[in-house]
Amino acid sequence: MAGRTHGQQALPITLGYKVAVWLAELLRHRDRLAQVKKRVLVGQFAGAVGTLAGLDESDLDALQVQSSLMAELGLDVPIIAWHTSRDSIAELIHLLCMIAALLGRIAKEVIELQKQEFAELEEPFEAGKVGSSTMPQKRNPMLCESVLTLARLCREKSATAVDTLIINEHERDWSSVQMEWAIVPEVFIYAHGALEITRRVLAALRVNTERMLGNMALTGGLLLSERVMFALSERYGRQRAHDLVYTCAMASYEGDRPFADVLLAHQDVSAVLSREQLEALLDPRQYTGLAGRFVDRVLDSLG
Repeated sequence: MAGRTHGQQALPITLGYKVAVWLAELLRHRDRLAQVKKRVLVGQFAGAVGTLAGLDESDLDALQVQSSLMAELGLDVPIIAWHTSRDSIAELIHLLCMIAALLGRIAKEVIELQKQEFAELEEPFEAGKVGSSTMPQKRNPMLCESVLTLARLCREKSATAVDTLIINEHERDWSSVQMEWAIVPEVFIYAHGALEITRRVLAALRVNTERMLGNMALTGGLLLSERVMFALSERYGRQRAHDLVYTCAMASYEGDRPFADVLLAHQDVSAVLSREQLEALLDPRQYTGLAGRFVDRVLDSLG
């Protein structure tokens, strides 16, 4: 399929490569989720301002009481009070928002590639699914739109989490704590919902390989201009080859002519490359680089 940069066709890639990029990011989030536990699952029991003064004057060992309570709750013991240090909670919220953002990006990509103008991917569809009450032909990406909605709802919670780090006065300030009571449950619900819907989408994602191949041909070979440039650079050097291919590419685009024809009409190109050689260079299936190997590397990292 066509890889795209700045919204335009750039170079060939594989769908597996695109999905592996998503997977690699998701695996990093999985690692982060495991790492954040030791900072989030820490209890708090230290008295009004965090000094354990009330127990310190009793016959009880204050630190032992604290430690025993944390053991009872299955939480780690803090090295000092964190009444106004909400960084661990904020880190967790940010992480959930990042996970939801990835899922939103995946959903957005499916939405874009489901448009009739692309028609390369489509979220699961079954007979009876209605896209519109007035337009019977519609096959709307309703699942992906839900994921994108949930991801966008998460985003504002991340900003609120940062606010709890800034406005947290003196040794205790419940105005920030009460904000967490609102945003933490919401972020968990939104992120979980986005994850579950994304699983449904990817489990039955429709892939139109013929349309992918057809879309790569839309530019008449321009997708492989880089490969042609590299071939010509052996004769003319990198900069001269770039200028030459650029001139031909713009002529092909503006004149709506096949790239190969424009190239061969240029004497500096035809002096180096035959039509057969040029057509081989313009085969997108032969220029996906190490896409397959990168996919394997991501899969190997699953363990």
